[in-house]
Amino acid sequence: MSLSAFVRQLAGRTAPVKSADTELLARFIATRDEGAFAALVDRHTPTVLGACRRLLGHAQDSEDAAQAVFLLLARNAERVRRPAALGAWLHGVAVRVARKARARRRPVRPLPEVVPSAVPPDPSWADARRVIDEVLAALPESLRAPLVLCYLEGLTRDEAAVRLGWPLATLRGRLERGREKLRAGLGRRGFPLAAGLLAVLLESPAPAAPGWSATTTAVATGAVPPPPTIISLSTGVVPVMPPLVRTVVIVCLGVVAAGLFAARKSEPTPVAPPQLPSRALAPDPTAGPPDKSLAGAWRATITVPDGTTRTETLRFVDGKNLVWQVHLRSPGVDSSVTLRGRYELKNGELVYNVTERWNGEEPMRMNPEEAARKYKLTWSEDRTGFEVKNWDAKGDGTDSPWATRKFRALKDEGAAPPVPAALNKVERAIKKEPKFVGEPKYLLLAFGSEVKFRVWVVLDGTALYVDRNGNGDLTDDGEKFDNPNAVQKGRDGKVRGIVYTGIDLTEPDGTSHTIKIISIMNLESGGTYAKLGVQARGGPDQIAGLTNLRLAETKDAQVLHFGGTEVTVRPSLSMPSPLDANQAIEFRAQVGTPGIGSGSFVSFVGEKLAEGLGPTAEFEFTPLKAGAVPAKVVVNLTDRCCGDQFFAKVAVPDGMKVGVGAAKVTLSFPACPWGKVAPTTHTVDVMPKQK
Repeated sequence: MSLSAFVRQLAGRTAPVKSADTELLARFIATRDEGAFAALVDRHTPTVLGACRRLLGHAQDSEDAAQAVFLLLARNAERVRRPAALGAWLHGVAVRVARKARARRRPVRPLPEVVPSAVPPDPSWADARRVIDEVLAALPESLRAPLVLCYLEGLTRDEAAVRLGWPLATLRGRLERGREKLRAGLGRRGFPLAAGLLAVLLESPAPAAPGWSATTTAVATGAVPPPPTIISLSTGVVPVMPPLVRTVVIVCLGVVAAGLFAARKSEPTPVAPPQLPSRALAPDPTAGPPDKSLAGAWRATITVPDGTTRTETLRFVDGKNLVWQVHLRSPGVDSSVTLRGRYELKNGELVYNVTERWNGEEPMRMNPEEAARKYKLTWSEDRTGFEVKNWDAKGDGTDSPWATRKFRALKDEGAAPPVPAALNKVERAIKKEPKFVGEPKYLLLAFGSEVKFRVWVVLDGTALYVDRNGNGDLTDDGEKFDNPNAVQKGRDGKVRGIVYTGIDLTEPDGTSHTIKIISIMNLESGGTYAKLGVQARGGPDQIAGLTNLRLAETKDAQVLHFGGTEVTVRPSLSMPSPLDANQAIEFRAQVGTPGIGSGSFVSFVGEKLAEGLGPTAEFEFTPLKAGAVPAKVVVNLTDRCCGDQFFAKVAVPDGMKVGVGAAKVTLSFPACPWGKVAPTTHTVDVMPKQK
């Protein structure tokens, strides 16, 4: 994709499409547009929540399962190959998530059935409502899609035919065959109901609680961190392309190829959490130091049978403040939440009142009702570690696997990523700032090998300041932008995103650069982030911010380096994907210049390179059989897409370990046209074999 096409996508100038679902999904994939995703949630909540309620019969469990379904949609939107049939895709995922929720919970009292009075109160009626979604999900997509559209989404046959792009006669034939197969499937399950009652069976129950849709959108798009329950339900349910939606069972490290769990006698291998927010560890000078026995960092890691690895890190930063980081990892899933608050430890009781929290490095609003927490803390005999148990944990095996954690002192956390040499002494001063109307948020752009030209980008409410001449004076004429090329609004009408194109930058010697596009999203939330496309000194196009580039609240902001010579190649940040032991799957990498801070990697657009030119990836897989020689696979990443992605399909050899960080890959690019690239080695997740 050319950068100009990328600009058109982010600016929302996409070509007309056949259905609202297709258009909304395309907008969300291109720009992570929260408004588009919220519209999808509104459109499909009856289908998803209805299926979850029929299968689970419990209000809270059903809403948790439905939120997990939309979280999976947000994470796998690119995998929906037929957006016009999105409802059928979501229904299939909902059935699988609800099955998972039903399998792990205690027995609960079912919801009262919402059944028209004309239907007799037969005891089997409620059971039939819980079975029908499973039978529907088992149908081939060609028969399932029209049933979902006509029965669950309320479309007429004419509307459904247009949505699917089928002739009306084809739609009618498949709808009739689908109804008969659905009725027959119910008959085999012991419910020989007339076909005319299927519409009543599939009638959606009571609507969701007020505010559920907005909360679901925030959880799915990352505006608020997903609760552990939602993460757990979404882990291991990875939808793939039609015609079949399968469940990939994510299992813990050490699972053998046959799918049997191997008992681990040692502690699970910790997975290092992401970098903490900069201000999280700032001590309170009035609080005094922590007790010597608590000083330093403490870590606990738990891996449960569904494959989720939970790493918790505690840091008693002073005598009153505790930072608690929770990092959840499964193949293809990575989520980190950081809490900071006041603590008091007395007679083995740890009382913790949370005052701040972050999702990754994004500050989040704190719900006062969730602030107060209480734990039991018990030291080991040698005082080298301690056990933390939820205050209400019973210890009889019925608790959550996270209820009790054993922490050990963290001796060596590893060094932080090195700062590129050219950026070591970058100046962060701004000579003159305008009178801001709100709380400004900052980003710093650096250009050239010696980074002598630096440009501040500052957001103030919905106004954008760009220091186009690099002199540090943001009050110069032409440096305030308050008339964006495109505006994205939420359902409440408030501006949530702005897009500017074609901002020229000029160095004192006349050298010019261009910000071809800058898109700033989530203006109303605490975690504003940016996406940029830049051309430095007439060189190749570069893209930044396709991942977690957040604008900072202080001048200690991220630094993006354009036109630099310190080039590296790394696994894709914007389109990551684990390998899969079931089939060959695309592995992607990006080539670019690193910066300072989270999300600061700037990738080169490679579409103008000669055909066949790209990085080399050498994979090393660890065999399950002890003493066996590791398997090596070498591929050339010469296929390209999306502007900055280099990729090739990679197959995992049989008999290899799977799970989080199960494989290693060494990336190199000897013929890189943008600068010398030193080989780098990274870990790669591997999805396990299906049982």
